[in-house]
Amino acid sequence: MNFAFLFHMHDKSIESIPPESFNPGNYDPANFAWADFDISQTAELKTLFAQLGLPEEETSKILDPKSVFYFQHKQNVFVDHFSVCRKQGKGLTSSPLIIVMTAHLIVTVHDGPSHYVENVLKVYRDSFQSVGKSPGFIFFLIWDAMIDGFLPLVFNIDEKLEQLENRYLHGNNSKNILDEIIGTKKMVRTLKHSLAPMQRSMRHLVSAKLELISDEARKYLMGHFEHLDRLAGTIDSLQDRVHSTLAGYNSLLSQQINNSMKILAIIATIMMPLSLLAAIYGTNFKYIPEITWKYGYFAFWGVLLFVGFGMLFLFKRKKWL
Repeated sequence: MNFAFLFHMHDKSIESIPPESFNPGNYDPANFAWADFDISQTAELKTLFAQLGLPEEETSKILDPKSVFYFQHKQNVFVDHFSVCRKQGKGLTSSPLIIVMTAHLIVTVHDGPSHYVENVLKVYRDSFQSVGKSPGFIFFLIWDAMIDGFLPLVFNIDEKLEQLENRYLHGNNSKNILDEIIGTKKMVRTLKHSLAPMQRSMRHLVSAKLELISDEARKYLMGHFEHLDRLAGTIDSLQDRVHSTLAGYNSLLSQQINNSMKILAIIATIMMPLSLLAAIYGTNFKYIPEITWKYGYFAFWGVLLFVGFGMLFLFKRKKWL
């Protein structure tokens, strides 16, 4: 659901405006506006960005569907383009979220519904009517929502790894476990690729001297920057844990294969002397002393059993079994 709201500072009222007809030049600069668009509304966005003084070349970079990261922080306008993570089925995917902010306007652009924008809108409408804020506060809330959005994804992956480890340690070694570990590895990589650009952008925001950021606002953004660093450390730990889970699974699988090979090797070793005896007594010589012995057949089986069990006893004593 796309929208455009004009926030009147004098009476704390909110005026809804059709997004397709939104023009920031038509409104009192004492107020400020928030306009939300779908990324498919290219024509409207190009017109709006031109009104904000953004060059066409920069607008093309911002709206490029293949772009996964872009930021430009000028004195009078901020532009951030991220690929934010969201759950899709049992995995993760990423979708673009663009934020453009001036002193009197904030524009959000996304592909399809965005729970980040929806949640911030709900919180902000209540906040504005009680105390009144600014585009910068919306900007702060969106960043806050994006950062907090990582937490349930991280917890979900951590819990999934715990379940996978329990499954293979309890003897479930189906191919599905390997596929799920690899799928989890891809999820962690998606988180990392989404977080790294946000760190770069926030690092620039807190270090550059910009008109749109007051000293007080910079303190809040510094908190976000520190939170992003902690998240990066947590995701690095998740990545290490995925590698250790995969290594543990492969190690257990190798151990089971080795045990199977060991059993097969023992069986083959026992069969070798038995096969030799059978081959000797299966030769076509006329004069074999035992061939005319009444109990020769039974004696032959006795020798086979003695050799077989004798080798098993020897393997047991050597602790090969």
